[in-house]
Amino acid sequence: MKFKFVLIIALLFSFTGINAQEQKPDPKQPYSVTELKFETKKLRELTDFDWNSLDTIFANNTPETEINLIFELNGNVRIKNTKVDNIKFVVSGKTSELDSLKVKAQKLISKLESNMD
Repeated sequence: MKFKFVLIIALLFSFTGINAQEQKPDPKQPYSVTELKFETKKLRELTDFDWNSLDTIFANNTPETEINLIFELNGNVRIKNTKVDNIKFVVSGKTSELDSLKVKAQKLISKLESNMD
């Protein structure tokens, strides 16, 4: 009789411990976007990008959140007389600096476009 009682208590504690460790995410908890990656095979897709959409994407971030804008151009690209397989660059900063990050990225893309054959 004591053995059954001890076994039931042990099982009860183990099930309670397992359920206590399960946490469900709070849907009301704010989230932050810290990285956005643009990957394409055509430079035209980067030049035609709607830069104003970044404001919406990073809207829930605090001003001090560090963010990365990653741009990848995959495929064979000719820059002046050199053939390059892939090009990748990253623009980083705080969310509060998003406007200047967009300007930097646009300048890099336009320089890349002007140097391509």
